[in-house]
Amino acid sequence: MEHTKENSELLDVVHHEHDHLCRLFDDIGETFEKITSGELEEPRRGEALETAQEDLQMALEEMLHHFNQEEEVFFVEIEAQFPEYAKDIARLVDGHELICDRTRWLNRQLKLPDVAQGERPEEILKVIKQMCKLVHNHAVNENRLFDNALARMPADQRERMREEISKL
Repeated sequence: MEHTKENSELLDVVHHEHDHLCRLFDDIGETFEKITSGELEEPRRGEALETAQEDLQMALEEMLHHFNQEEEVFFVEIEAQFPEYAKDIARLVDGHELICDRTRWLNRQLKLPDVAQGERPEEILKVIKQMCKLVHNHAVNENRLFDNALARMPADQRERMREEISKL
């Protein structure tokens, strides 16, 4: 792969965002591991649940922003120049929708009184573990697409894309 400054900067932005979202879901998963294991007693369990709710809301907001950048800039540019990536991009967009839908579902569940009372933690943990895996796999697939496509793009186009995503 060609490693120019513009290519590296743009890839660094993408990889950083993906790493950040993966870590965020890993942290939420660790919190729920503690909650379900009984490691946390009240009021720490309640505080951990509240932190998980805040983290999920923050994750959703950050994902919506990040996914918007990808769908409005990266995917449009990549598909226009490399139509052979159209199916991969369609799958990634579907992944965005699934990740956001599941995150919204988790947010709703964490606000329910029975969950706040400590009921159903295994069910929630199972979905959070699935989400962690989904987010990690999605990041790997996107990184692969970006690494391959961006290396084939002219430097001026990569720089224009970097400028466009910074405006969103």
